[in-house]
Amino acid sequence: MAKVYFIDMHMSSRENINSKIKKLFNKLEINSIINEKDFVAIKTHFGEYGNIAYLPPVIIRSFVDSVKDLKANPFITDANTLYRGSRNNAIDHLKNAEMNGFSLFSCGAPVIIADGLRGNDFKEIPANGKWYSSVKVASAIHDADAMIVVSHVKGHELYGFGGAIKNIAMGCAPPSMKQSLHSDLKPKVKQALCTSCGACIKRCPAFAISFDENKKAFIDSNKCFGCGECTVICIYNAIPVVWKTDATALFERTAEYVNAFMQQKKNKIAFFNFIINVSPECDCCYWNDVPIVPNIGILASTDPIAIDRASVDLINKAMPLPGSRISDKDASKDNITALYPVQWKYLFKYATTIGAGDEEYELIKI
Repeated sequence: MAKVYFIDMHMSSRENINSKIKKLFNKLEINSIINEKDFVAIKTHFGEYGNIAYLPPVIIRSFVDSVKDLKANPFITDANTLYRGSRNNAIDHLKNAEMNGFSLFSCGAPVIIADGLRGNDFKEIPANGKWYSSVKVASAIHDADAMIVVSHVKGHELYGFGGAIKNIAMGCAPPSMKQSLHSDLKPKVKQALCTSCGACIKRCPAFAISFDENKKAFIDSNKCFGCGECTVICIYNAIPVVWKTDATALFERTAEYVNAFMQQKKNKIAFFNFIINVSPECDCCYWNDVPIVPNIGILASTDPIAIDRASVDLINKAMPLPGSRISDKDASKDNITALYPVQWKYLFKYATTIGAGDEEYELIKI
């Protein structure tokens, strides 16, 4: 059973966010993970420009300073995206990061886009799974001696939630690997709901969407690689994902990626989950809706499966915020399922079965 440390978000003049992070840092005994002169990847998400729910630079700076205290060499990193946005190549990605406040000067460590200029700088590692014999990892992350994964916990239209697991499997993968992880998700347009606004056409990275003879959006399944961007961008709910047929492969592939990654970074990785500003969608969106639950706290663990399971459990125990997307949810559904009809428990079950981590955990309150 994995240990997951928890600290709440109540603060005062005696204790601010930096001191809380430091407490968790010490509880995990990070000095046994990070050695002097190690290159340490601090994996975060810079947020798509226009989104304000992502973790701000002041939080990342706290991790940078703690790593420097150990006389190691931190850098802040993320990998390029699959979709058409402001983070699908290193130049735009760095510009986006700086616009959102992430820089050497604000955070105290350089920002490095882990998979290079065009997202094709990666290393392959063995996976030995049902879906993968090997997986691709962005080179700067692969080559780092140690790693701290700092995740903003939120909703996610494909997984139901986003946390440490997604921050590894999607966040550390180059675009070609992201495409492989997504490949079984094939959304279709409900033409009766389509308003012909064209937003999905502009957002699709595969150029798989066009208007048909009735001026309704049509998705070419031969071109579509299932990233789900059209599902997110459509405010009319005209492009739902067929969850019951699609989620299993995505979850299994994701778990296998995490399992391979944990073997490569064995005993040299730690996870911190921030359950604050729990927005309904991923920070990859260029907007964020109001949070679905109150700010809960910060979790820390060396097990990505345990920390995410604990995070989801805490979200599901919380009362939905008035006016949020789940404020009038069906009482028979948990908060995550009320947000998205995803069989999220299967991800934890499969990940535990293959040894990526343990969904059974001991929550230790500090």
